[in-house]
Amino acid sequence: MGLHRWVLAIGFAAVALAGYASWQRWGPLPDNVAASVDGSVIPVATLNVFVAAAQRSEPQVSREAVLKGLVENRLLAALAHEYDDVAAHGHADTSPVGYDAQTRHEQQRFKLIRTAFADDLRVAVEESGTTDSLDYLTEPLLLSEDALAPLLSLDQALYATMTEAQQQAASQLVIARYRFAEDQPEQTLTLWDLYRRQNIQLKVQMHNLNTGFIREAIKQQLTMEYVFYWFDQHSGLSARAIAAVDDCIDDAMSRDELLHDLGLMHDIHDDNPQLRALAAEVSQDQIAAYYQQHQDEFTRVERVHAYHLRVNSQAEADRIYAELLDIQKAQKAQKAESRDPASAFADAVARYSVADDREQGGALGWIDRDSREDHWTQALAFVQPVQRVSPPFRSPATDSAPYWELLWVDQKEMGYQRVDSESVRYRAAQAIAREQMQQRFQTLLADATEAAALRVNHEVL
Repeated sequence: MGLHRWVLAIGFAAVALAGYASWQRWGPLPDNVAASVDGSVIPVATLNVFVAAAQRSEPQVSREAVLKGLVENRLLAALAHEYDDVAAHGHADTSPVGYDAQTRHEQQRFKLIRTAFADDLRVAVEESGTTDSLDYLTEPLLLSEDALAPLLSLDQALYATMTEAQQQAASQLVIARYRFAEDQPEQTLTLWDLYRRQNIQLKVQMHNLNTGFIREAIKQQLTMEYVFYWFDQHSGLSARAIAAVDDCIDDAMSRDELLHDLGLMHDIHDDNPQLRALAAEVSQDQIAAYYQQHQDEFTRVERVHAYHLRVNSQAEADRIYAELLDIQKAQKAQKAESRDPASAFADAVARYSVADDREQGGALGWIDRDSREDHWTQALAFVQPVQRVSPPFRSPATDSAPYWELLWVDQKEMGYQRVDSESVRYRAAQAIAREQMQQRFQTLLADATEAAALRVNHEVL
């Protein structure tokens, strides 16, 4: 998901917030405030940052859509805090890839600023004459193995990360000192500062004392810190507007936690207890109704009519395939001199095939769902696209000499899975459960919107 779509979740919730006219029934807003949500304001300058980031990748995105996204996130963040408890949000402190919440916030903040102020940052870097963030170091990096080993070495039998004692020591070990301007106090980066920002895989590199990786990680961290320094000191935003930017990023993160808890933000491969529980409650009557309304989702191949061409070497198979593929491409490009690919395949069978059915054009005949199990060529033919030569397939390893097959399917008949099949039940129940979860979420958001004191400054849109 693109950065602005992650922050704003534009289009995720189908619920439209109240019209702008109704938002104003609580009174006007100051010129520098874009919106107020239960007394919490979103300054115009903050809105401008998110608009700039959004429009950089999608110029057609409107200020109205961006503001709606920020307001929606503020409402969802409030709901997330109501749902908040340690048991429900065990995922909140550390993401599936191992980044803690503070690091995830920093990563999104960095992407947002770098996108919204790309041109200004480019000019700032050019004017500074410094393109390598390590040039801002005030002292050489502390990367000696003697200093790092005691804090990064693990007892693999007992620990997969730093012990508490190592963490305490790492928080005292300064590995980088830097400043971005002469009038800026010297800044420090400790080993713990760097370590906690890495995911699980990258921490392994540090435990292996990969000093090249550690040096590069420091460089990346200083690049991020420079962007933050520039944003705080030279973007022109007030401290209040900058704080509001961070609040909006936190809102988006809280929104994700809420959606995860509601079962709406699980990876397709993750176990989704909420979805699984709802799907188990779906009745056969609901499945039958869904099946009737979405029958095209449950199509299947019933039978195919196919031909094959057999040769005894990979080289010959590749040559014939390339020849037939060129003919196929020429026809697709509608070249005047192009041949019919079907007749070209038939000619190739007559010229090159070593199979006994060569005289019959290499016809495999009709292959249905039962007969496809009779031979590996029939199983492959059953899943080939129509009117397209297949790449060569080598015969399975046996005691006999290997051979290669090219396949051509000229007809395919489709049908529908049975409504009482396990596949239909699983897919329909999952789809129905997802719809129910979305409806519950939309109702939740609509109720929150109705209950909130929302105001918008339409003059800034």
